[in-house]
Formats: sequence, C-alpha cells, structure tokens
Amino acid sequence: MYSLKLRITLLFLAIFLGLFSLTGCRSEDDEKEILQLWIMPNSPDPAADMLHVLRNFELENPGIEVHVTVLDWSVAWTKITTAASTHSGPDVVQMPTTWAASISAMDALMPMDSLILASGGDSAFAEVSMKFARPIGRTVATSVPWFVDVRPLFYRRDVLAEAGISPQTVLNWNDFRAALLKIQQANLTIEGQVISPIGYPGKHDWNVIHNFAPWIWGAGGDFLDSTGSESRLATKESIDGILFYLSLVRDGFNSRKNLTKNTTQVSMDFDEGRLAFWFDGTNKTLYLDSPRFLGGSSKNVTARNYSVMLPPSSPEGKRTYYFAGGSNLAVSKYTEHKRSAMALVRYLTSRPDVQLEFSRVAGFLPTLLSAYEYPYFKEDENRGIFQQMIPHLRAYPAVSYWGEIETEILLRRFGNIFDLITSSPQNAWPTKEILEEIRSADREINRFIRRERERGK
Repeated sequence: MYSLKLRITLLFLAIFLGLFSLTGCRSEDDEKEILQLWIMPNSPDPAADMLHVLRNFELENPGIEVHVTVLDWSVAWTKITTAASTHSGPDVVQMPTTWAASISAMDALMPMDSLILASGGDSAFAEVSMKFARPIGRTVATSVPWFVDVRPLFYRRDVLAEAGISPQTVLNWNDFRAALLKIQQANLTIEGQVISPIGYPGKHDWNVIHNFAPWIWGAGGDFLDSTGSESRLATKESIDGILFYLSLVRDGFNSRKNLTKNTTQVSMDFDEGRLAFWFDGTNKTLYLDSPRFLGGSSKNVTARNYSVMLPPSSPEGKRTYYFAGGSNLAVSKYTEHKRSAMALVRYLTSRPDVQLEFSRVAGFLPTLLSAYEYPYFKEDENRGIFQQMIPHLRAYPAVSYWGEIETEILLRRFGNIFDLITSSPQNAWPTKEILEEIRSADREINRFIRRERERGK
C-alpha cells in the first residue's frame, strides 16, 4: 500500500517537475525578442553564412534572436512590395539599391538618419551607396548602405603572357582593343581549350544593362539626366559608348553566339579556360578560390592563372566610372521591434569587423570605408584592385520609376539590338538599325517618364 502511494507521489512529482521544466523553457523562449530579417542569396550558403555573421550580435544581445529568410531573386520584388503595401513582412529587409527609390516611395520604411549620423555620417560610407539611402526628391534616409557590388576585369595571366601582353599596359579602350587583337591573332590553345579574347552575354540576361553602363558613362554619356527627368540615351556620347561595346562583337573578339547566352553560361566559359578576359563581380573570387567539393573551381586552369585589373578607361581621357550595384538595409515602419531592428542594422553596417566578416563570406565589398583599413584588403593584390575602384563607382539614378526603365524598356530594347546582330549575315553589321533602336528606346523612355511624373512619381 505504502509502496503504491509512494509510486503515485513520485509520478505526480515527476509530472510536476516535467511541467515546470517545460514551462521554464517556454518562458525563456517567450522572453526572447524575435527579429525577422529578409535577405537575398548573397553567398554560397546564404542562410548559414548570414547566421555566422550574426552570431556575435546574438551573443551581445542575448534577449534577441534573428530569424533569417532567404528570398530568391525571382520573387523578392513581389514579396517586398507586397509587405510594404500590406504593412506586414519582416522587421529588417535587404534593399537592393536599384529598388530603394521605388520602395521608399511606398512610405513603409523607417527614417535612418540618426543611425547614419551615429555611424559617422554620410562620409563614413561609399558615396555611391548613400545615393540610394536618400533617393532623388527625398530629404530623409530610408536605408543604410550594407554592401557594394563592383565589377573588375578578370584576366588570364598565362594567356596574356603567351600573347606578349603586359597587364600594366591595358589602361584605356584603345589598349584594351589592342590586347584583344593580339590574343585573337595568337590563336592560342591552352590545356586543350581554344582561347577567345573575351566573352559577354546578350539577350535574356538581367546583367545586360549593368554591362553597358560603364561604357556609356566612360564615353561621357548617361541613361538619364541628373534630375532623372529626361533620357540621355540618344546623345552622341551615350551612342559612342554603346557602339564601342558592341564593336567587340563586330570585330570578332566576342562571339555572336555569346549574345544568346546568359551570364552563368559565359562565366562558365571563363572558368573552364575558354576566355582571356571576363567582367564579373568581386564575389567571383569565392568560386575561383574554393575547392570543387565546396562548389568552387580552384584546380581549373583559370583558377590557377587568374588575376584582376581595373576596367579600361575611355581613350578621350574622360573620368573612369565603374558600375556599382549592391544593397542597403531598411527597417519596416510597421515593426513592433523598432529599437532591436535598428540595433541589428547598426551592427551590420557600422562595425568594420562585421563588414569585413560579411565580405569574407559573401565576396561583396564593404560600404563602410573604415573596413578597408584591414590587411585583408591592403595586403592582397586582387582585393587592392577592388579597393581602388570604390572612389570611382557610379550607379543609376535613384528615381522611383528606374526599375521599369531598366527591366521593361532597356532590357527589351538592348535585346532587340542583339537580335539584329545575331540575325545579320556574318560579313554584315547593322549599324543603321542599331542606331534606330537606340533612338526608339530614348523616345520610349521619355514618354514613360512623362507619364510617371504626371502620376506624381
């Protein structure tokens, strides 16, 4: 009898202790403030890499836990704009620079000026990124620069050596064309691969506008005027830049076949040793330097022989501009965790050590200028080139309707130009038709801008 009572007592005691224990765990979890962070696939393992960068933030703020959601680029725009229009979504969101003006216009983002000021002010960040923190027509910052995406010129040291080219002599467009011609005339085959001078993709690739941009800017042209209210695409300077870039196809340095490929396909041609030159983002080095079991190609002939150089400047001596993309971070106006969300943005954007760590795992460059004081940049030849590009970066105008101009008009119009080229006979070049397509794009952009401005955008 006593034995049975004892067993019952122990059973109740066990149940009580179990419930107490469970209640204690739940209570501890309930006390944690959960922050939702939306990012894009910025690195090889984006969620794990982001949690790695956030580890110290959670250690320093034991009451906060960050939940990371990775949005595929194909759905990111829809999800972010839906969140902004329905007053829902994450506390903190990655804000691609070219989207910043459009989403800022939806009035769904917190002012970030105080955080920028506390981080050292505008001059603490890369100038090009601050342009998107305060889009044209806005006096309040709605995002904080996070990382910048720049595109140096990758090249094969062994190919240039075989062709008798010193990389130090490739400084402007004429030098670049001369180098491409030497490679073309050398008819090189290395480790079984026939070498083409350069490759760049064409129709159906979202990078097309980014690829044209430095040539247009380098020739003294632009896409829009400084107020973002009129197209500059049909100016002589812009046309000069476009035609020079296309002449690399006309003269056989870039195969017409590449105009039907996308970036991934042509990038693979470079990785596998078929191209001497290739423009790409700085994160390309992650893949070239990583072993195959981590998704890289460190044993390929290209990985064993690549370096980077500054993209060539225009021969007329106009200022050199390099294309800059990248992302800022923004806080939702409707977050219930304002203080913690701001702390998270400050951690990721204003600390040199955190900016450096993100650069290590993602391959993109810091926007916080003090991060470049680390030996990681100063003592590495390739990353030293990346750093030299920062003061010369340029980006698209930060107007709310830029996204439609880029994706709906320019992408289609440049695609039409690639069609004109690939459908022309090999010994013919459709100059007249290309010029007409550029002028048609210019007129279409101006009509679109007038409509948007009449709608109050």
